[in-house]
Amino acid sequence: MPEKREISRDAARIVLISTSDRILLFEAKGHRGEHFWLTPGGGLEPGETFEDAARRELWEETGQLLEIGPQIWTRRHVYLWGDAECRQSEHFFVARTAQEAVNGANADSYILSHRWWSLEELAESDALFAPRRLPALLPPILAGDYPATAIDVGV
Repeated sequence: MPEKREISRDAARIVLISTSDRILLFEAKGHRGEHFWLTPGGGLEPGETFEDAARRELWEETGQLLEIGPQIWTRRHVYLWGDAECRQSEHFFVARTAQEAVNGANADSYILSHRWWSLEELAESDALFAPRRLPALLPPILAGDYPATAIDVGV
């Protein structure tokens, strides 16, 4: 049996917060058919910084061009991308928006839907989130209490 290819990938993700303290998440389908919810974002293009990628991805996936705030979290995880094992390093940033309109005309095809979630809805949900502890991680972020250095949030 041939060995799986390995890919290393850097990605930027955005915790997008509306003025009503709701968080935008995208529903996606994993390679095993499982559905999960994740923040907007994606891989860096050659020569791009994490901040530039966050801004571009937010524009592509929401149609909103916003100021990108501080980096708050990091996350490393491994998943299958086609026939390859992808080792992804993610940097999460905060952005705030006055509108909950989403124009995802340029979003990736793996995105099935989007939803603005309140903290209460996240905490009460049995959905799978990425990062998995998302509901527990959000309270200080919603309060504007950002870490001085990015926190590793696990899987």
